Amino acid sequence: MLAGRSRKWLAKAWLFWYRMAMSKVLEIESALRQLPAQDQWEVARWLLDALEERTGTAAKGQNGGSVPALPDYAARRRQIFGDKVLPNMVLVSRSEERW
Repeated sequence: MLAGRSRKWLAKAWLFWYRMAMSKVLEIESALRQLPAQDQWEVARWLLDALEERTGTAAKGQNGGSVPALPDYAARRRQIFGDKVLPNMVLVSRSEERW
């Protein structure tokens, strides 16, 4: 286990490097904001391409960015309940309550 003095030194060193990294991130962000819009988009495309090469997947999603098909809830309800009209129980309970 680290002694109290070395723990303090380690915490100060970590804080120093954290601040250095964060200042660099802020510098990069401010430099990007100063670029024209077209150049910002070029940088964004370059970053996305680099991420796709690195991870091997599309940055938009695993299946290339297409929206997954949602289940047909109305068909499932008809299969379970048939053509019955179900009452809205929330409205029924609200009408029975005193406000």
